[in-house]
This record gives sequence, structure tokens and C-alpha cells, in this order.
Amino acid sequence: MANHDPTSRGIKRTLKSIALFILHQWLLIGIGVACVLAYYFPNVAKSGGIIRSEYSILYGAMALIFLISGLSVPREKLVLHLMNWRLHVLVQAFSFLFIPAFILAIVHIILAGDPDEHIDRALLAGYIFLACIPTTIASNVVMTRSAGGDDAAALVEVIIANFLGPFITAGWTVTLLPSSSEFDVWRTGDGNLSDMYRDVFKQLGLAVLLPLVVGQLIRWVWPETVAKVMAKYRIAKISTACLILLVW
Repeated sequence: MANHDPTSRGIKRTLKSIALFILHQWLLIGIGVACVLAYYFPNVAKSGGIIRSEYSILYGAMALIFLISGLSVPREKLVLHLMNWRLHVLVQAFSFLFIPAFILAIVHIILAGDPDEHIDRALLAGYIFLACIPTTIASNVVMTRSAGGDDAAALVEVIIANFLGPFITAGWTVTLLPSSSEFDVWRTGDGNLSDMYRDVFKQLGLAVLLPLVVGQLIRWVWPETVAKVMAKYRIAKISTACLILLVW
């Protein structure tokens, strides 16, 4: 029996290490599982699918994430970061200036090395558009919290960026498109953006600002009770699960 004890202890340590790794990395593992589920069961969470994700996830799960953020973040921290103009300049400049400039440089390098157009120009135009849009709302806040970062700062900056995005992204993308004729089809588009503006601000209002304000009001009325419940039941973990649903 004595000969088996070291082996048993080694197996237990290995299993414990695996379990701890899964617990610490469960967000990444969950995202991987969500991608697999989306591949094999696309009709479940697609727009108009079984769970009507355009409502249940894009509004329901998103609202729950920001309700939890409103319950978790002290009002003083939100006000402090809202008044931190240096942080606003740094983050928004990085998002709307540095990243587009970096991607634009890569696009021009590709154009210089691909005169025969082996790489579809639509793909390159998509790179520029992707570089000009603001960061996603929910994943920014949830991943910052999961990494132990300042989720209050992330919350403020992502809201500002997504309010600026509809006014900046379209014109900035057209401005940065290369001047060669193959990009004219995207430069001269005359699509109606009114529906896009309506949908963006509707979602920002109903799925972000409203639940955030409700969460802050609940925290303001019952601060100690909210803090105890959030800590005891680890409510913040629910927002991570909601992010996995968004990936699906």
C-alpha cells in the first residue's frame, strides 16, 4: 500500500491542477464551447432562431451584463472616470487613431506586394472598416473584470466610444480607403444610415444605459445589502456566462 501512496497523491495533485486550471480559464473554455455549439447547432442562437437571440441575447443578456455592472461598480468610481478627460483622450485616440493607422499601414503593404490582386480588395476594405469601429461593449467590460482590471474605467470608455462610433466610423472609413479605383465601390456608396443610427442608439439605451442606471439606483438605495449579495453569490460570474451566450 505504501508504494501506491505517492502515485495516488500525484494523481490527486494532477486532477486538482486540472480542475483549478478549468476554473481559472473557464471564460476561454466557455467561448470555445460556444463556438463549437454554434457550428453544430446554428439554428439555436442565430437571428430569428429557436431562442430569438436578437431579443433574448442582444437585449436580454446584454442588459443583464450592464445591470450587474451597475450593481457592482461604486457610483463614485464612475463619476471619477467620467471626469478623467486624460483617460478619454488616451483611450479614444488609441481606438480611433492608432489602430486605424496601424491597420492602414498593413493594407498599403499588402497592396504594394499584391499588384495582381490575388487578395480580394473587399477583404482589405473590411480590415479598414473593422479598425475604425469602436470596441464591442459587453466583452470589453466582462473581460476587463475577469482580468482584474478597472471595470469602471472600461465601462465609461466603452460607452463613450460606442456613442462616438456611429458619427465617426462611416466617414473615417471612407477617408482612409486607398485612393485606387478598386475601392471606389465602397467610397461612393449612398446607403441610408438612418436605420443603423436608430438601431445602435436603441440598443445602447435599452441594453446598456437603462440597466446600468437601474443597477446604480438599486446600489444607492441598498448599498450594504447589494454588496453582500454580490459577494456571497458571486453574481458577477453571471455576466461572464452572458458573454459566452453573446459569442454563441
